Amino acid sequence: MSSKPLIRFQVIHYYLIPIIALIVWWGMLIAMLSCWGAQGRPIYSFMNGEYQNPVYISDIGATNLQPLFISCSGFQAIFFVGTLIMGFYLRYKSGKIQPYISKHQPRLAIASIVCAAIGQLGIVFVAIFNTKNFHPVHISMVGVFIAFCFLACVCDFTISFIFGTNPAKLDPVHDQVVFGTSKYANLYFVSFMLKLVWLFAAVAFAICFGVYMKNDQNSKSAIFEWLISFWYGLLLVMWSMDLLPSALRKYRFKHPDMYPRYVQYHGNVNNNKANDYESQWMKDAREGNSSSEIDDNRTYVGNGGPMSPRLS
Repeated sequence: MSSKPLIRFQVIHYYLIPIIALIVWWGMLIAMLSCWGAQGRPIYSFMNGEYQNPVYISDIGATNLQPLFISCSGFQAIFFVGTLIMGFYLRYKSGKIQPYISKHQPRLAIASIVCAAIGQLGIVFVAIFNTKNFHPVHISMVGVFIAFCFLACVCDFTISFIFGTNPAKLDPVHDQVVFGTSKYANLYFVSFMLKLVWLFAAVAFAICFGVYMKNDQNSKSAIFEWLISFWYGLLLVMWSMDLLPSALRKYRFKHPDMYPRYVQYHGNVNNNKANDYESQWMKDAREGNSSSEIDDNRTYVGNGGPMSPRLS
């Protein structure tokens, strides 16, 4: 007798947006590092003949691989910002994942999107204004990229903190959001803590990168540059997990026979078509009910409008 998989979800869905950015970004880094190694680990002429192992990403990006650097940086920048925009849309407009529970969260989300857009423009300009011909501009744009992406992360992580410290206001549409009696025993707080660990490590790597560069220990500085660049990709993995509940819900809506606990039949809810299915949570959101029960799980739908709980 085969057992049902623990998690079933819609394979092609919004959670793939940051994964695409991750594949492009890590693919670019691996390609650049591999090409440099295949070329015999050269020390480029504009490096003044100083031995360095490895060289900076920017050094490789100033060679014939600059088109790769520009195109991949631009591509991942679009999907990076797109991830935050999609998260905002799914929470604030469509309600397909946990809606915001505080009036501050949409503001933080918008601030995160704006900061991310500025930061991602920074990395695109880093690639365009190469270190060989435009060194001062190049270094300035590195600073813009790091600073504004840091601010974008702080805003986004604060949203997770608000979710994680207010479990009573959550809509447990997906299973096992709350896994204990403690206020902090919920997946949103776990997500926040993981993001916080990621952020502290990223800051530590960035400090080491800058200190070693200032002290002309370029090999060590470059090691931390490569490290933080790969570490950056893990942020995209965590953001993908934030969007995954939408794919879970989509799958359950499409398979009501497998998930009767989460999806109930409500005929003629969509243009009077037969065989339409709607979750109890979605029905409450549509009708503006304050709460409902699906078996032993309560859902909380605010009175402040469709798809949005009461914000405080």
